[in-house]
Amino acid sequence: MLNEPCLEKLREARNLLAFSYGSDSTALFYLLQRAKIDFDLALVNYASRKNSEIEQNEALKLAKKFKKRIFIRKAPSFKSNFEKNARDFRYKFFDELCYEFSYTNLILAHNLNDKFEWFLMQLSKGAGLLELNGFDEMDKRENYLIIRPLLNTAKNEILSFLKKEDIFFFKDESNDDESFFRNYIRKRFAQPFVSEFKEGLKKSFSYMKKDIKNLYESQNKEFNGILLCKIDESVIAKNAKKLGFVLSAKQRKEALKGDCVLSHRLGLCYTQNRALLFLYEKVSKIPKKDKENFRKAKIPPLLRAYLFKNKINPQDFLNFLNS
Repeated sequence: MLNEPCLEKLREARNLLAFSYGSDSTALFYLLQRAKIDFDLALVNYASRKNSEIEQNEALKLAKKFKKRIFIRKAPSFKSNFEKNARDFRYKFFDELCYEFSYTNLILAHNLNDKFEWFLMQLSKGAGLLELNGFDEMDKRENYLIIRPLLNTAKNEILSFLKKEDIFFFKDESNDDESFFRNYIRKRFAQPFVSEFKEGLKKSFSYMKKDIKNLYESQNKEFNGILLCKIDESVIAKNAKKLGFVLSAKQRKEALKGDCVLSHRLGLCYTQNRALLFLYEKVSKIPKKDKENFRKAKIPPLLRAYLFKNKINPQDFLNFLNS
């Protein structure tokens, strides 16, 4: 059930599992245990359901039983747009944990149904190929890697595993509330489709991934941490993710306006009808000789500090651009 390349990344690494005691994260917990993967737990208590405190207490017992460290944070009461605010809250929590405790991987229990739900949600709003593909087995963030070992596993396969092994988990009754858009898509469209056509769906997502690689990634180039790609909103957002940044809709629009710094750390500039993405650097002073070399080579101003700090020769960079 677990993706082997994902397991290879998790072995001998510091891993944090996003845990809720629902079916998916519980199955992943035991599958990782069987694969002898070491990990700790992170749980967000939204206190929005009658079982929230019970689930938290049971998660504490489970962590103690398997000698795992567990981090718990209670969310505030979100007055509106619960799905987005809850997502932002938990990822901020995960970001902080990974940074503070040097976790190299964040393990998420997204499965094939989740991926198809995302596909349908994006399709309903209007989306291009890159947005429809959603997330992959591995996505880079600024300080860690997101890993989804169950992404090619259907929900019914997960439930069958739990039933066969007689493993306890909590059912989240909020998943039945169709006032949430994701739940509406899940119950009306995604769930019945995956149940009947999961094997074809797995193949389709695999083909889509290859097509994206051929159509977009084959045009991308990298040089000493600088990513070069075509000027396209979706392609820029995809490359930003490679550097660990998930761009908001507002940032994606801002990115197309010209050279800029996004999220205070992502540098973006344009040259020769292509986009350059890199981790933005600041230096107190660039020597006059280097400044002149950068000017003569027509290096974008935002990029100069990065080249200087990383000791990259302007001519080497130009050769990369023109290769």
